[in-house]
This record gives sequence, C-alpha cells and structure tokens, in this order.
Amino acid sequence: MEPPPAPEGRSVIERTFDVLGAFDSANVSLSASEISRRTGIPVATTYRIVSKLLDWGALERIGMNKFTIGLRLWEVASLAPRHAALRGAAISPMLDLHAKTHSVVMISVRDRREGVWLESVSGSGGVCHRTWSTGNRFPLHATSCGLVLLDQAPATVREDVYAAALPAYTDRTVTDPDVLRNLVDETRRRGYALCEGQLAEEVAGVSAPVLDENGVGIGALGLVTDSPAAITPRHIALTLETSRRITRALTLRSRETEPAPATVSRGGRGRGVTRPDCA
Repeated sequence: MEPPPAPEGRSVIERTFDVLGAFDSANVSLSASEISRRTGIPVATTYRIVSKLLDWGALERIGMNKFTIGLRLWEVASLAPRHAALRGAAISPMLDLHAKTHSVVMISVRDRREGVWLESVSGSGGVCHRTWSTGNRFPLHATSCGLVLLDQAPATVREDVYAAALPAYTDRTVTDPDVLRNLVDETRRRGYALCEGQLAEEVAGVSAPVLDENGVGIGALGLVTDSPAAITPRHIALTLETSRRITRALTLRSRETEPAPATVSRGGRGRGVTRPDCA
C-alpha cells in the first residue's frame, strides 16, 4: 500500500527525512520516481533533495537511475554510543554461539513499538536468515526477541502495544492482547522467551535479555532455527549463557570508560587538585 501524499507545508528537513525513510530492507535501492511515490513528495522536489544528499554522501548512485544509502550516513549512524557499545560487546559472544549451534544469532533493541536487529550472524542465505538480517525491523508481539523487549519496555509502551491491532503473520501469531500479556509475564518469570512459527512458518526462536552495568534491560539476544523442533534445552542454556556474557562485557566496558576521579592532595592549604595522569 502506497503512503498518502506528503502534506503541504512540510519543511525541507522533514522532506529530507522522508526521502531517507523511503529506504528499508525491502527497498535498498530506489529511483527518484520510486522515492517520490513512496513519500508523496513531488518528483522535482525529490530530485533536488536527492542531489543534495548525493553531494553530502548520505546517498550513493547505482547505475544510471538508482540510489542507495551512502557510506557517509552509515559512518554517522555507527557513532550512536548506546547501540555501538552493545554491538561491540555482543559480536564475539554471538560468533561463539553461532559456532556452537549453527543457528542464526542476532542482537536487537526496541525503537518505540518495533524491534530492530542491530547485528546478526548467519551461515546460510535461506529465507529465514534474510528475514533476520541486520537493520530489519520486526514486530514485538510475534518474535521471541520482541517478547523480551516488551518486558523491558515502560508500562505505557506495553499497554500501547496491547491496545493496538496485533497483525497475524501466520496461523500461530498471537493476536489476543491478553494472551500476549501473559506471554510477556511468563518471559519475565523464567528469564527468557520462546516463540514458534509466529512470524514465519516452521521457524522457532529463543531470546534472553541483555542488561547494562546497572542491571537495566537494554536489548535482547536471540537464536533462530528453521524448525520448531530444533529448539532444545541446550539452545536455551547456551542463549542464556551468551546473554550473560554480553552483559558482563558491557559492564567491563563501562568501567573502563569511566573517568578516573580527581584526588585532592594533602599538602596543605592552597595546594591544587591532583588529577591522575592519562596514559
């Protein structure tokens, strides 16, 4: 379904954001006319915005008529401190979990009422693995990672999700808000979430929370298999172990980046503050 035309009077900045927002995992390259249709922005205006974004490096040209997100924009996005720290702490443990299970492994965070895969590790090009690729968004109510992220979300966000229409992706997707509420409560009690065939048929996942140095949930580690029967107690134990390993890595990184406290010299009045040398 095409989005409605952009309302008149939107600022140049808003329209520029609309142009960038036209790209997603299913539309990684677009022509100016396709961007115009997806955003409702007139073609002539779209061309002007695209030209400026090309000059800055936010977009790159592919062939004669197609554009993609540019390297400069990726560089800026990679500086986001909260997500960069989580991704950095998670990569090595995720690779180890993938090597032990040969399953898709991903780390995710919540963005309002959706989840976003920050990083994924996969050894296959199957449909399941493309669905769980880096940068994709996913519904919170139909995935194991989503259940963990819902549990971490503020109560107001959870209630918004429960009150909204819950779309069905398969015959097994939970669309009853009371059932979803119970699943989130169960996730909190046992410390991990399970989900079978709700986002895609014949796919199952297990997810565990990732915490920051203060014990606050900031993300979800997930493991996905191509068969519901493939989720075993070993998969659950390894996922929990890996999530704890990522949490420990985040805590260590936080301690290493904390500024050393200033120390006051005891030489008497008038002596200044002595600060530790920085190596």
